Amino acid sequence: MKRYIITLIVLLSLASCTKHSEHWETLTQMEAIIEERPDSVLNVLQDIDTDELSGDEERAKHALLYSMALDKNYIDKTDFEVLQPAIDYYEDNGSATDKLRTYFYQGRIYQNMGNDALAMQSYVNAINKGETSDDILTKARLYVAQGNIYYTIMKWERVCEVNLKAANFFLQKNKINSYVNCLLKAVNAYTQDGNYQESVKYLTECKMYLDIIPLPLIANYYSEYLTYLVHVKEIDKIKEVIRVYTSEVPNDLLDYGSLSNAFIALEDYRKALEIIFKIEDFSEMDSKIRYYAILSEIYHKLGNYEAALEAYITYNQLNDAANMKIFEQETQFIEERYSLELRNIQNEKTKNTIILSSILLVSILLVVVIYIRGRLKFRAIQQALAEQEAERYRLLYLQMEEERDNLSELLAKNEHLDDSIKNVIIKRLELLNKFFTIYITNNTNIGSKVDKELDELLSNKESFMISTRLAFAGSHPNFIKYLEEHNLSQREIEYCCLYALGLNGKEVGAYIKMRSHFNMSSCIRKKLGLVESDTNLSIYIKKLLNTL
Repeated sequence: MKRYIITLIVLLSLASCTKHSEHWETLTQMEAIIEERPDSVLNVLQDIDTDELSGDEERAKHALLYSMALDKNYIDKTDFEVLQPAIDYYEDNGSATDKLRTYFYQGRIYQNMGNDALAMQSYVNAINKGETSDDILTKARLYVAQGNIYYTIMKWERVCEVNLKAANFFLQKNKINSYVNCLLKAVNAYTQDGNYQESVKYLTECKMYLDIIPLPLIANYYSEYLTYLVHVKEIDKIKEVIRVYTSEVPNDLLDYGSLSNAFIALEDYRKALEIIFKIEDFSEMDSKIRYYAILSEIYHKLGNYEAALEAYITYNQLNDAANMKIFEQETQFIEERYSLELRNIQNEKTKNTIILSSILLVSILLVVVIYIRGRLKFRAIQQALAEQEAERYRLLYLQMEEERDNLSELLAKNEHLDDSIKNVIIKRLELLNKFFTIYITNNTNIGSKVDKELDELLSNKESFMISTRLAFAGSHPNFIKYLEEHNLSQREIEYCCLYALGLNGKEVGAYIKMRSHFNMSSCIRKKLGLVESDTNLSIYIKKLLNTL
């Protein structure tokens, strides 16, 4: 009898632990209407006293719904104060939908904090843990969020992939505006990636909905369509789309960057300049970079080479900063992923301790042996890679030293060079000298950031050659005009500018490290009307510079 009484007491205790409070029914009702009325749901949830909630499940449900309501009302959280009960509970409990939503909103908070690496990891967990969930809209929004992160690091294929997944989910729920928006994001990425066949495919799909989507989306459609047409150089269609775009879309929704690029394609550079000056919002780094890239091209086409050089230098500085940010983000992705993987391994080991002790003991012994052998092998590989990296860096240093000496000698021998040209060379020297300082002070511990910058500096001299061409265009416009009139490409003109600086043929070939140096030289000679018996190209270019 005593045993039955104890059992009854235990059962009653368990029942009291799982009993929900009077708020449970309210939470269930709020979950049903949160998509249609998020503002009302937020007001109701804010009025609930969390001290009155009963049990971890109820607190988790309230925390998740509250976080969802905040996000849907455009209130961005940068901490886990509200969501934490849901994170703690739904990690091991709850349905696939509960897990999907919790990890998704955890990712949204990480994104608000500026930590895209942890945000992406949360989204991956949401996809894995919520695979069987029927919450189509949360899955769609998850892929949109992933696409935004991929866009910042210019992973165009992934941008297309996740936005097309999101688009299909939105279409299932008849969310046409969201469907078209995702397709246009994919179009943008396909155009950036040069996959014009896919761009036009999804532009055609979007066109079917122009009669029912709102004006901002219509404006976005025409902007993406113009960008595509400029890339494929369909001049007649560009004129037609400009006419429709500017007549059907209000001025405050026009993308002046796309319009300006369209007028450049039409060779109406005055109109392009007029349009680009209408841009006032530079809140996004991408828009600022784009602005100066377009401005530099317009000024160059109009013959204002000094302004073109100034705009190009600004563009280059902004673009370098953006590329460095992308590199840092990718590094952060790797570091965060490695840290999370270690944590997951540790969690798995903890769970496995409840397995039969004999099997676990054997497994642990095997894992330890394999792990030790793997670590030894890994360390040996790491050491070999470190030695290779040190040797590679030493060779880069020698290459950098050679370029510095050549440019210094060039300045010393050519005192007659214009200040604008000297400044281009001096800036290049200053950049090289920065790495000498780093090498001397940090020779045994080369950072990945510095290493990447040095690689780019030495392997890509395009920026220096473009700056040199623009400097000559400002100081010797007749010289550049003469070369352009003889149909020399910009690359060939940059090649001639190296001769104009005082380099001979051998030095030019060594500097740009081109296998086709001889072919380039022959092509230029042919365009300039030089036959085999004429003077060499280096002497001819120097005389031409002094004559014009």
